[in-house]
Amino acid sequence: MRIIGGIHRSRQLKMVGKPTTRETADLVRESVFNMLGGTVHGVVLDLFSGSGAYALEAISRGASHAHCVDSSSDAIKTIIDNAKLLKEDGKITTYLKDYSKYLSSLSSNTTFDLVFLDPPYEMHVYEAIIRSLDPYMIEDGRIVCESKKEFVLPESIGSFVKIKDKTYGIKRISVYEKEAQSA
Repeated sequence: MRIIGGIHRSRQLKMVGKPTTRETADLVRESVFNMLGGTVHGVVLDLFSGSGAYALEAISRGASHAHCVDSSSDAIKTIIDNAKLLKEDGKITTYLKDYSKYLSSLSSNTTFDLVFLDPPYEMHVYEAIIRSLDPYMIEDGRIVCESKKEFVLPESIGSFVKIKDKTYGIKRISVYEKEAQSA
């Protein structure tokens, strides 16, 4: 597994290496970032982080900071090791927490520009998480959902509209964008 683009292009990353963690293949991650336009700005949330590959790819492509959340101590250790390997540990904050505890602990002044949502496939929590993230997303903020290809998410969830939906082998990538609120 490696970083696909940006300042750390081609750098190798460690994998968690546990059966409970499903790593996203390099080609799928590359496609996701192509769907996002290649570069990333602002603050990223990588929920269900695993090795932190999505967050670190975002940092490599210009994100200012990434919050990585995982309930596995092995995953958090891997994220910290990968951030140190890239000398980007100052731009990564890790949280050894269940996703719901993390979300309920967010302060009202927290905002995200981009969120990666890649829960275990048997967890159908996408819609609830997207709705709970609404107050923390900037206008035009995006949420990238990775799921089984058979699992089709709705065209809109709260103030988010699906702008892209593609399948890659056994995976489906759905990208949502927060609509501007009418005054």
